[in-house]
Amino acid sequence: MNDRTRSYYCSVKFRSLKIDLESHTTYNCHASAPHDIDFEFVKANPGQLFNTPINVREREQMLVNERNASCEQNCWTAEDRGAVSARLMQRGTERTHVKSVTTPEIIDLTIGGDCNLTCSYCCKEFSNAWRRDILKNGDYQFSSGQDNRFVGNAKDQFLVQLKQADLKASDKYQLLLDEIRHCAPGLKKLIVTGGEPFLDNFLEEVIESLPLASDTVILIYTGLGVAWSRFQKILDRIKLLPNLKLIVSAENTDKFLEFNRYGIDWPEFDRKIQYIKHSGIDFTFQPTITNLTVFGFLDFYKKYSDHFNLLSFAYQPRMMAVNVLDDQSKHNLEQQFSELPIKFRDELVRSMKALANDGDRQKISEFLKQYVQRRSNLDLNIYPSNFLQWLKLDHVVQ
Repeated sequence: MNDRTRSYYCSVKFRSLKIDLESHTTYNCHASAPHDIDFEFVKANPGQLFNTPINVREREQMLVNERNASCEQNCWTAEDRGAVSARLMQRGTERTHVKSVTTPEIIDLTIGGDCNLTCSYCCKEFSNAWRRDILKNGDYQFSSGQDNRFVGNAKDQFLVQLKQADLKASDKYQLLLDEIRHCAPGLKKLIVTGGEPFLDNFLEEVIESLPLASDTVILIYTGLGVAWSRFQKILDRIKLLPNLKLIVSAENTDKFLEFNRYGIDWPEFDRKIQYIKHSGIDFTFQPTITNLTVFGFLDFYKKYSDHFNLLSFAYQPRMMAVNVLDDQSKHNLEQQFSELPIKFRDELVRSMKALANDGDRQKISEFLKQYVQRRSNLDLNIYPSNFLQWLKLDHVVQ
């Protein structure tokens, strides 16, 4: 429901566009819900992918302070319960635009879905490993009904078999690259995500094909879920890109990392971080905080505190929001977080505050049972017993 006493403006929608080259969707903010691309519009209006009718309409809603639908999943619902949303973390409430037709400053490019990891809060939308898991082992089952992010379909069957070379050669892929080339000279940032960009055989070729300004910052997000030899080769090549910064997606150490970033080995991960440090490439971590990653976060921060400047909170799926915790865990974590800088501590405590509802508690319990059954060498006992008891999972662990 629209509340006229609140601000529903977000400058990010006027400055940024996320483009998924594989699924042919755009997000008029990295945290918003996706929209299918209308290729007939794109062909008829070259250079206007940023100003499609739906993007313009949602900006117009913001200019008259109306709550729009695509921001529900990660911002409005989080702010409804007093949590820190992506909009607040990016200071999106500061008014920067008065017109709904504009040009992008940031392109967030999802280069492909190839990924070796099945991170706990990820899904088939961004990971081919997640697609393979669902297609092989079947849909996840929930008493509250199906959740599309955990259900396989014909599109997933197609994408899991799609070769990178065929994707890159497709007319739609090339058309979308042309759209990016139109706005590339005016970009302040080019963000490259996946999947895992280090698995993309065309990573440097795509970036170098864009006529970026000499001062455009290039941010490549990676979970480091690649073989050591490939990691070294990719790193040695991309370090020649101008204004490059790596954003490493991680938030845990040891068993918590291996649980929540399933498919990665903790000692090798740390070895790769040390290699990046010695390579001279600028990098920072961007942790994704959920009710499953928050438990091991403090140790991670202590180990790598020199490379932190931002937290992100996942609110999709809602069952993994950081407030979906038992009261004892919230109390214990709040005590632990007294060791963190005020900025991070306040964001974490504020986002944990809201009460969890029984539906989310039931769903995360059902998810965890299936998640560990499908993966070898995972142990729920790494989590506190009070959390497992609250989820009614204490009977399924040894």
